[in-house]
Amino acid sequence: GASLPETWSENGLGRQIKQYNDAAGKRISVVTWFASAYEQGRITSWRQNYASSLARVQRLGALSLIKFSTQDYAWDNTHKMFELKDIANGAWDDYFIEAARTVRDFKLPVFISVNHEMNGTWYPYSQAYPGSKTTAADYVEAWKRIVSIFKREGAGNAAFVWSPNVPDVGGIPYTSYYPGDDYVDWVGISFYSGNTMSAMDEIYRQLAPRKPFFITEWATAPEKNKFNSLFPGEFDWIRQFFAALETRYPRVKAISWFNWQNGDGDYRLTRVPAQAKAYAQDIAAPRYKSNAGDDVSLANATETPRLDIVPNEVIKRDGTSEIIKREKVVTTPPRVTTPRINIPRTVLPSTEQIMGERIGKETVKVVR
Repeated sequence: GASLPETWSENGLGRQIKQYNDAAGKRISVVTWFASAYEQGRITSWRQNYASSLARVQRLGALSLIKFSTQDYAWDNTHKMFELKDIANGAWDDYFIEAARTVRDFKLPVFISVNHEMNGTWYPYSQAYPGSKTTAADYVEAWKRIVSIFKREGAGNAAFVWSPNVPDVGGIPYTSYYPGDDYVDWVGISFYSGNTMSAMDEIYRQLAPRKPFFITEWATAPEKNKFNSLFPGEFDWIRQFFAALETRYPRVKAISWFNWQNGDGDYRLTRVPAQAKAYAQDIAAPRYKSNAGDDVSLANATETPRLDIVPNEVIKRDGTSEIIKREKVVTTPPRVTTPRINIPRTVLPSTEQIMGERIGKETVKVVR
């Protein structure tokens, strides 16, 4: 998959997807895009603002991963945000009920990540953000409230992706933000070229045995490379990354390149021709599937669809709406119940596709 900026324009998004597909030599399966509670100081509506983006991505043959933020992405100018304590206390239930119903009515599978990279210092919903009055416990309770609303409203086609940064930055570990297995469907980290390949070891060891693993953002950029004293150059770092997926992190099921150029850096795949070449060489492997969005079938579905998961990689979501007590990060796998995504063991993850995820007639079971 890839993060692409222009989801509001079908022509613009289509052009970006074509450029990315041409560079990768394979068609994309997951488009990551960003949504927020506020846009330029005004409260958003999922039905009015984001339903069209879901449909647009689907028409172009891909699934959506929505990186949703409770703050305005124009925070520096507006300072608008749904306070996490208020979300946890139910003050914004109506907003999230509309969001859940919008996703439910879309019917097709949707990945949703809420307040990603919470264990850093750069977002105001993080405890370590300068001057923040938000705590990791507030984050956990807000997350659980949102997920419970989606369950209660029947949005079983939503898979919630909990997305910390690797590594922790600011002194608050990722474990403090973990909402518990009943409220997390996938673990989806951010992992950039400032890291060596071993940086994922701890979180992978803790969570990959019981949750499907998604690298929801990865890329190189000069601004990131400088933090890695062992950075071998873009071509070799990309090759190391794919090799690590094969040998060190075989439970990774999906990856999404952060294909943006913004004030933080130039992360585009084509920024360095050698890295695009390395990427295309490795993504050509048959385990990396294309066009998951084209294969999703909801034939004869009579209830809200569920994503069905592989043997040994289970997602536990029982569809109930009650608030369950916060759980600690443990190593025992949860029992299997609802929303899942079927991934054959013979094929694995994809970066422009749901890695190893052949979301299609044999893999995504729609259970209504």
